[in-house]
Amino acid sequence: MKKKLLFIFFLVFNFLNSQETHIDFDTYNPEVTFESWNNSSTFDLTINPSIPLGGGTSEDPVNESIYVGQFTAGADDGGNFDSNIGIGVVNPTTVFTSPFDLGELNYFTMKVYALEEVTLTFHIENSPDWGNFEEATATIGPNQINQWVELYFDFNNVSNIFMNNIVIKVDGPDWVSGDFLFFDDIVGPPLYSSPAFEYSPADLSTDVSVGVVMEIVTNNKFYDPGAVTITDFTNKVALRLGDENGADVAFQASIVDDSRITISPDSDLDYLTTYWYGVIDNTIYSSNGTYITGVGATFTTKEPVTGDINVMLIDYETPETSIAFESWGSAGFAQTPNPAPDAVNPSSQVGQFTHPGGEWSSTIETSPTLDNIDFAETPYWNVKVWADKPIDIVFKLQNNVTYWINNEFTYSLSNEEIDQWVQLSFNFSNVTATNYNRIQMWFDGNTSGGSVAGDVYYFDDIEKSSVPPPALVIFSPGDEATGVLQYSQLSIESNFQFVNIDGSDIENPISVLELRENNSAGAEVSFYAALSTNKTKFTIVPVEPLSSGATYWYGVKDGMIKYDENQSTVSGVNATFSVTNDVMPEMVVYNDFDGNSLCSLTEALNDPESGIAPSFDLFAQDPMNPSNSVMEWTKGTTWYGWERINIQLNAPFDASLGDLFSFRVFSPVKTGIRFKLTDASYDWEQTGNYETGSESFPDPSIVVENQWQTFYFNISDLADGVSFDHLQIFIGRGDMDADVSNTTFYIDDIMGPALQNTNSNNDFETANVVIYPNPANDIVQIENLIGNKTIKILDINGRLVTQTTTDSNMFSVAFLNKGFYFVEINGHIKKLIKN
Repeated sequence: MKKKLLFIFFLVFNFLNSQETHIDFDTYNPEVTFESWNNSSTFDLTINPSIPLGGGTSEDPVNESIYVGQFTAGADDGGNFDSNIGIGVVNPTTVFTSPFDLGELNYFTMKVYALEEVTLTFHIENSPDWGNFEEATATIGPNQINQWVELYFDFNNVSNIFMNNIVIKVDGPDWVSGDFLFFDDIVGPPLYSSPAFEYSPADLSTDVSVGVVMEIVTNNKFYDPGAVTITDFTNKVALRLGDENGADVAFQASIVDDSRITISPDSDLDYLTTYWYGVIDNTIYSSNGTYITGVGATFTTKEPVTGDINVMLIDYETPETSIAFESWGSAGFAQTPNPAPDAVNPSSQVGQFTHPGGEWSSTIETSPTLDNIDFAETPYWNVKVWADKPIDIVFKLQNNVTYWINNEFTYSLSNEEIDQWVQLSFNFSNVTATNYNRIQMWFDGNTSGGSVAGDVYYFDDIEKSSVPPPALVIFSPGDEATGVLQYSQLSIESNFQFVNIDGSDIENPISVLELRENNSAGAEVSFYAALSTNKTKFTIVPVEPLSSGATYWYGVKDGMIKYDENQSTVSGVNATFSVTNDVMPEMVVYNDFDGNSLCSLTEALNDPESGIAPSFDLFAQDPMNPSNSVMEWTKGTTWYGWERINIQLNAPFDASLGDLFSFRVFSPVKTGIRFKLTDASYDWEQTGNYETGSESFPDPSIVVENQWQTFYFNISDLADGVSFDHLQIFIGRGDMDADVSNTTFYIDDIMGPALQNTNSNNDFETANVVIYPNPANDIVQIENLIGNKTIKILDINGRLVTQTTTDSNMFSVAFLNKGFYFVEINGHIKKLIKN
């Protein structure tokens, strides 16, 4: 009996010992502050309401604290009461120095004093990734008001290792803006004393896809010595047969946010085989500088399926295949009789999509979600569609609830494919995710097909398969296209992946492509080329603009490569097109960084509150031509990758004089470009803008590394009367990957239509006027100019530094700081370097 009592004592002692008081406003975090996400609900530190007005001790034995927190309900951004608005801890990483260890204790308690019936939601989240959260609720009933009550919040089924912040939300039948309650003594799991790790696939998993990509995630950091981001995983992580002592398996590794390591096998794994993956002991550091050890997991792959796999998921013919769709937005879904049975789809029942009107206003998605999809087993997806007009159809697979993990294809129905059933096939063989469980579909999402509210389209027979469809190739411009612009980028895209004949990746796309004048026997035309990361699309960029009125032939060299999915050789893949007879519009130089400038301001924009100044040089040396000056910009990490170059012209450009803009970019990486015209620098200051990123004005791509590439932007559909005087250049728009952020780019020769009611300084005759020495320390001499001279010195942004009038042939620059300047002498502009 004594032994049993002793055992119970130790259980209770350890249970209580695992609890940790996080906030009590007296001893534990007495200075803690809460705030609401939109600054409407409020928090105050106040005296316990159970303490008499004259002072003394609390009259409620449940809570004898002196200080407590007060939560006063607020409103949403529109001024309307919103019970979903909570108050959360400010600067949580300083209050909670590591996440809560829910494996040690799986609940929180909190004392609450409410003046009415309410339901409290205890919300824990991963700050700053507020989208990763867990919630539990507890209620104050009618017999518990006007007194302190200890509430219990159960997180029994939660194993999230990232929760490091607390948010409190309140709702109730009479809870409105201005109502308040008190809370105190937040007790819960202890904070992690050492890093924790999650594995995907989880340790000891079975039936795992042979196409699996592994992840190791920590709630701390993975570092090289000195808290340095890991760039080389050689001998740091491993993938091995059987266990950690087994034979190595070839893979590639990468890291995101210093906390998520991805291990991608070079090829599919073997079936019914056990593997170990993890961190090699004593090779990687955590944030406190200690070595990480014992981090790894094992899993076993699934049994192979023999023969063809064709799994019908949705066909509306049986209850098992009548999966419903729900709307994300206001689109309509219904199961309905087939409006036009034919040989392609004789089914009696199909799915119906009703367009709500408006661009990208909504989609439909499967509800409930599907089982996780194994793309290594069934990479091909088929769906039948019917539409009465040529529209774009988007077919997307994604994860629920992590909706940003997704992959999609767009198919454009032609006029020849309307008013009949068409089977579409999509190839997801390049997708390595193993947690996709939802289908989404848009019908004319961009409304380019002219859809209006109430238009209906139909779909049926959504099937996953291991059988590849026929190989398809799409050319842009299409075969025999006419009126192609001289600066168009060309593309050859397939539903299959392009690889070398031996199955290896194509490292040099130029070697397998051709661009010629007239036909396949014509003169070769120089071009740049790139193959997309999913290996399905070649992009071809002519080095120089094509000739007006000329015909060109482009394609893949016969017998050089093959389709990876069906292993067939690529032959006969080519097309011809004709260039427009219209001549290229005239452009003037806005800035060539060699003295010609029509810009009053040229700057790099990042988050002005970040405290991180952009690395920016208006007169850097051209990396390929030392005698040429260019703009140098190192992109940072603010604005979620939407940092940019902003150029303010001396006056708005005159859209009636031309529709073409251009600039050159030198980039060490392949990435996207975006171009924007507007009337102010910052988005919140702008009253109008026009930018790439739409179907009619798409983003072009940098397709060649460490070489100059010229980009052209035609704005012929923009009204001639606009008055935009700002140009903005985005490189790697919205991209925060390490190979784009903190990367140095060069920009040169920014050009466009002439400005409104101004003369370009390209008209200045500068050849006969000479200033020397240059660079200069003190006195600068002027040659080939006599008489009185008005001398203006401007900084690199075109702002006036000083102005003087003299008949002398010399002037002083001793007072200038070191750097680059423009010197304008009687309208003649020269670039000057001050030593």
